[in-house]
Amino acid sequence: MKKLFKLIHTERFRWYDEIILVTFFSVLLALLGELVGSLLMIPLMRIFDKNDPLISTFLRYFETIGNWVLVPLVLLVFRHRRPILKAIGNKPKGNNIRYLLLGLLIGFGLNFSCALVAMLHKDIHLSFKTIEPLPFLLLLFAVFVQSSSEELIDRGYLFQILKKGYRSKWVAIIGNALIFSCMHGLNPGVTPLALLNIFFSGLLFSLFVYYFDSLWCAFGIHTGWNFTQSILLGLPNSGLVVPYSIFELDTASAANSFVYNIEFGIEGTIFSTILLAIAVVVAYIIGSRRNKEPIDVWK
Repeated sequence: MKKLFKLIHTERFRWYDEIILVTFFSVLLALLGELVGSLLMIPLMRIFDKNDPLISTFLRYFETIGNWVLVPLVLLVFRHRRPILKAIGNKPKGNNIRYLLLGLLIGFGLNFSCALVAMLHKDIHLSFKTIEPLPFLLLLFAVFVQSSSEELIDRGYLFQILKKGYRSKWVAIIGNALIFSCMHGLNPGVTPLALLNIFFSGLLFSLFVYYFDSLWCAFGIHTGWNFTQSILLGLPNSGLVVPYSIFELDTASAANSFVYNIEFGIEGTIFSTILLAIAVVVAYIIGSRRNKEPIDVWK
């Protein structure tokens, strides 16, 4: 470890070495967070029937609570990373309930727009199953935990370190979105187009973090997208399918098209690419006109 820190402070430490190092530690955090979450879920799995669709779906999302346990702990232990905690709390002006709800609305709107076009194009057929207030709220909370935990690592930890290490904001904005996309490279049914779309979504989240000073809005967009896709509509979520949903997809009649991909879902389509690209451009135009700098957590 001493040799590693010596390398960082020598001329042999090149500009891309820091990106490699921070990527490695981000992936390591994500893996350790999953391990911690799995251990925390053991008591719940003993109490509840894990074969129940509702319980199984809840646990699948909620086990990412391990990231919320591990990441703040790591930031507290390593003092030179402790300032990142400021970006998570309500110190940034955009970290408020209004932006969180706005994010949920944006995520829902983007995802439902894709699904609606897929339904109108008759690529997917959905049938209503059931809706119960308590399961609805529990799963919304679980999806929030899962989605925000990814944002905690990518747009929290990773974004802030890249922002500190490089003069150009675009290294943090584009760099963490690219790494975010690569982290999904092993998902079931993933394609180059799907990875491009995940990159665009990461880019969108990053723009809200930088221009609107709101990690919470990124929490909301990510949650709204995932919840609408998997729990509300019963579609694959980045290639992953959960057993409980409000609407049920007729998988036998589903068809591949410009707006739906059977294996990966709507995230693996050209229509999603266009919609996300438009959202990125709109967020950039509105955000850049605000002419406001985000909080510098390192000061």
